[in-house]
Amino acid sequence: MDVGFVGLGVMGLPMARHLVEAGHRVTVASRSPGPVARAVAFGAVDGGSARGVAEAASVVVLCVPSSPDVVDVVDAMLPALRPGVTVVDCSTIDPDVERAQHLRVAEAGAAYLDAPVSGGSVGAENGTLTLMVGGAADVLDGARPALEPFSKMVVHVGGPGMGQVVKLCNNLLYAAQMQATAEAFTLASRSGADLGRTLEVLLHSTGDCTAVRTRVPFEGVQPEAPPSNGWRPGFMTDLMAKDLDLALAYAARVGSPLDTTRLVRETLRQAVDAGYGCEDFSAIGKVVRKR
Repeated sequence: MDVGFVGLGVMGLPMARHLVEAGHRVTVASRSPGPVARAVAFGAVDGGSARGVAEAASVVVLCVPSSPDVVDVVDAMLPALRPGVTVVDCSTIDPDVERAQHLRVAEAGAAYLDAPVSGGSVGAENGTLTLMVGGAADVLDGARPALEPFSKMVVHVGGPGMGQVVKLCNNLLYAAQMQATAEAFTLASRSGADLGRTLEVLLHSTGDCTAVRTRVPFEGVQPEAPPSNGWRPGFMTDLMAKDLDLALAYAARVGSPLDTTRLVRETLRQAVDAGYGCEDFSAIGKVVRKR
């Protein structure tokens, strides 16, 4: 299959690599030349621009940081879109902005799916991402060969924009887990509890969750976790803050309360203000510990 990929960041570059390894002909574009050169080195073709990628591919995957970035890429691709082409947006953006892109691409005669991913940079590297897909089911069926090489699960969750809605629900839950994990382990530490044994208990109790399993925000408790590795990001604080802003804005439009999310967003703000924006979002634990 001729697959295009626009956006070769921490997530996008390994996703594109999995596509090449699966035997697809992959044409790429990105903002900076370095990732494009690395993609060419593992077998991709430099498309020169988003439009060049769209001209070369029947399925184009996007993985860019924000809603305006997605709009800009779609703007660039529109002249090259045609019947038989499917655009798949794996970014995390505003659901209503995404619905507008569905319409714009459809007007050009092409198809569109929103397919944000979960699994972070580790999932991208390992090809084990979960995709939550909004759009037409038959369009997803045709695009699956271009999605499965970097995924362990691809789930159709509804119509246009619903992939983004489910992704925001996922991330607000994960952020709340992280805040609770930071508070729990700070309480344990200040009480003199052994954090390793506390972790052992929680992993086999009702307090178990993804944040406890992967991101206890104390150095040395989990050797593979970001806090034990210089807070190297699997998912940056800045990006989680962006996603919670998206969730809060969308929830306000549909009239759904997000009280816990507002509290966690404030902690993320403090983490960004403290200079932790480019660190893993478990760095909110450092904010909790200083309170």
